[in-house]
Amino acid sequence: MSVSPSGGWMRSALVALLVVVASCAGQPEAREIAFPGGGGLGDDVGGRSEPAPEGLEPARAEDGLLHPVVLVTIDGARWQEIFEGSEAARTPAAVRSPDEIVPNLTRMGRERGAVIGAPGRGVILASGPNFISLPGYTEIFTGRPSRACQDNDCPGADTPTLLDQAHGAGAKVAAFGSWEKLERATTSSHDRASRPFLVSAGREGDPAVNPWPGHGDYRPDRHTTEVALAFLEQEQPDVLFVGLGDPDEHAHHGDYEAYLASLTDADAFVGKVFDALARMGNRGERTHVFVTADHGRAADFKNHGGFAPESARVWLFAAGPSIAARGRVMSARPHYLADVTPTLRNVMGLAPDRASSAGRAIEELFVGAVD
Repeated sequence: MSVSPSGGWMRSALVALLVVVASCAGQPEAREIAFPGGGGLGDDVGGRSEPAPEGLEPARAEDGLLHPVVLVTIDGARWQEIFEGSEAARTPAAVRSPDEIVPNLTRMGRERGAVIGAPGRGVILASGPNFISLPGYTEIFTGRPSRACQDNDCPGADTPTLLDQAHGAGAKVAAFGSWEKLERATTSSHDRASRPFLVSAGREGDPAVNPWPGHGDYRPDRHTTEVALAFLEQEQPDVLFVGLGDPDEHAHHGDYEAYLASLTDADAFVGKVFDALARMGNRGERTHVFVTADHGRAADFKNHGGFAPESARVWLFAAGPSIAARGRVMSARPHYLADVTPTLRNVMGLAPDRASSAGRAIEELFVGAVD
């Protein structure tokens, strides 16, 4: 099926991106593309536990990755709407269930895979201590608590990221983000000219893109998802990251209805990812999909950060052939965003990070795990 980004600027943008892909070291040559038209943290939270014996060892792939992966993040999407639906006190509209707000995620957790961080089932948290975006994304991609990055102006990843490691193993990698600063977290190569794989974050100065609901060089999710889906369908990368940001932007504006609508839009993108994978036959069947958030929200909904420890709380949905379809999984220990990368390394068949500060794979997600 051909995907047709709307507007000439989008067609031009994707063509330009594919030229970049073709020139990236170690990447396959790009193909020509034609366009025809439960409460707060409460008792669920414990401190970071001492390192346990090494968890699951990844099966080794002889050439490249064991399984392709799609990782989606939804910036600032709090757990309440994901698991409990809309909050009556914040809207005059009728209360909506998770099935109405995020039907694809709900189905993903109920029928396709497993969920970490559901109320009463344990937690997954940003390590902080400042629960904002760039530290959260850096923690996700390095697999380590982001102690050196505690604001949105930090340099970002200072060690090779999951995407760097996958590229080094021969994988075709691409990253798309609505927020321009995501490029700092996805790779430790901060020089755009020497970046080893495609990173398209923000509108990159394109005046044809209105950044609302963001500002500066922000690219709204409707544009990011359109280009990312076209790339997924026609380039079939081994590792695809898509970082969405509209829910966090609308929340900062205090617009709860727009926040809910943007969650539904992000959820629709997740559904389209599964639809695209279904059209890829065996490759799609082998692909794992993970969806998470970089931080939660404060009790006032509008804000988040170190002043609000409840905004540490996030969630994780996972599906794929290695993931047990078990729904809301019980976690015996707290998990952290640093545990996302070691979990994905297991799926991809990449060597684990043995550093003492590294996260640990979320073992209860995998086939054979038991409550």
